[in-house]
Amino acid sequence: MLQANAMPRGGRFEALDSWRGICACMVALFHFGVVNHIGQFNLIKHAYLFVDFFFVLSGFVIALNYRSRLAEGFGFDRFVLMRLGRIYPLHFFTMLLFIPVELVRYGMGSNLWHAIATNALLLHGLGFNDALWLNFPSWSISAEFAAYLVFAIVVIRFGEGYLPWLIPVVVGPLVLGFVSPNGMNSTYDFGLIRCLYGFALGVICFDLRERLPSLSRPFDGVTDTTIEVSALFIVLIYFGLVSGPHSFAVVSPFLFTGLLLVFARGSGAVSRFLTTRPLLLIGTLSYSIYMTHALVSVVFRAGAKVLEHMFGWQLFVTVGVLSNGEPQRLISIARSPWFGDLLQIVMLLITIALAMLTYRYVEEPGRLWSRKLASRLPKNRGAKQIIEPANP
Repeated sequence: MLQANAMPRGGRFEALDSWRGICACMVALFHFGVVNHIGQFNLIKHAYLFVDFFFVLSGFVIALNYRSRLAEGFGFDRFVLMRLGRIYPLHFFTMLLFIPVELVRYGMGSNLWHAIATNALLLHGLGFNDALWLNFPSWSISAEFAAYLVFAIVVIRFGEGYLPWLIPVVVGPLVLGFVSPNGMNSTYDFGLIRCLYGFALGVICFDLRERLPSLSRPFDGVTDTTIEVSALFIVLIYFGLVSGPHSFAVVSPFLFTGLLLVFARGSGAVSRFLTTRPLLLIGTLSYSIYMTHALVSVVFRAGAKVLEHMFGWQLFVTVGVLSNGEPQRLISIARSPWFGDLLQIVMLLITIALAMLTYRYVEEPGRLWSRKLASRLPKNRGAKQIIEPANP
């Protein structure tokens, strides 16, 4: 079991919650598609890699909350129901909102029917599609749900050891580095491999904290702060050196594993800053931010196209070609990156406001409903009651 000094206050790793929210905002800024100064920072330019932080953190938190309980008889069906309740209501809600968008763009063709079916069944990140459709960031939710199933099967069948999790840690970077056409930016095709790679590292990270109490034992305040600041500098240097998805970006999950180990300690000045109320709020809203930011982007792009048509303004510039062969067009206001910075900030604030609504009326009710339903299912004698953080 966890060492006493390894358990965070109240069963929550609050600094990691805030990191999750920060990473969700980074991904949103990456996807907004606006000509600006903000997007020129390497942290934003390569922010697609922060999805791998989600995978590592998910493996860590799922292992913390469910590994022992599954091994002791918590029940596969109870586990699956609770995970579905955590992710599916918001996924399904945002999928429905995107269907009219796709109808306007492509019409009701066979591809759209296929996309709706695979999204509804959480198969759209497992190689069943040939492109990203509907709420495109949700491919990672499909891959993560598959990782949940793998986790439960492995723990129930093989127990709590870490050895099975070494397989995706070895195979993942090889497949992403040498087989996947998009490297660490793999989504609908090799998304499950990418997810299992990071998820397995998170499980191993949890296991290391169990076996090595020194990883969670705090030092003095100055030392802990120095370690945290050094970790931030390493992340900044790393993102400054990454040149593309086929470079040494393949080691990103290892970088995030180290970051997780540092901030799971929660004992330095940076961690104390991360546990301030605004950042904890962003952490609480992280899943809703991640799942709604693409909708905000689509609405703004549609609005820009309408304004172009009505007034003859030029609000888009072509800056390259996407992997699917389509031109990459970014919103540009009066050719000024400063206006673009302002637009990015406005879009992010609107995303956070929308996330507050979806968290309150979709995400949280779904989670509570699934917990209530799961509590009615039988469990094996001796299985322990679960205490689940709000954002596992």
